[in-house]
Amino acid sequence: MKKISKPSDTEHALYYNQFIQLVSENEPVLKQLKINAKKMEDMVYNLSDEALTTNYEKGKWTIKDILQHLIDSERVFVCRAMRFARNDKSPQLFFDENSFAKEANAIKTPLRKLIKEYKTTRQATITFFENQNAVILRRTGIASNSCMSVRACAWIICGHEIHHLQVIANKYLIN
Repeated sequence: MKKISKPSDTEHALYYNQFIQLVSENEPVLKQLKINAKKMEDMVYNLSDEALTTNYEKGKWTIKDILQHLIDSERVFVCRAMRFARNDKSPQLFFDENSFAKEANAIKTPLRKLIKEYKTTRQATITFFENQNAVILRRTGIASNSCMSVRACAWIICGHEIHHLQVIANKYLIN
């Protein structure tokens, strides 16, 4: 599996350190994306509809919302990475994850459809990053008013998912 080295702190906004630091430097990030996908599927697949659609606290997302959020975020970051990889110098704007979650209405989507979308998105993500060479992986652009590299996007996607796997395990599946 392709090795994508860890991005430097100058290749992303400081905010993303919280996610990047969750990614192991001992395994290739793309391998971790595959492992994470299996963990996520195993974690949620046999949960009851009630467990999938109940938030742990008022104002927090449900597990279905989190799964849709991961899909949406991954697409946004892969789109950014693709634009930077193609040397597009247009600044990429913020996206409002809460607005996305509200509009997606994941609570009404059957889990099997969410899982299919999730797995399809993940496979496309891995394929995209596997096809980039070392020079392209270091290319940068502007996202949310900060410099961001192609490779940082891969690490952010991975760490962001690890964060949400931890949230699900610690806030939803405790008993």
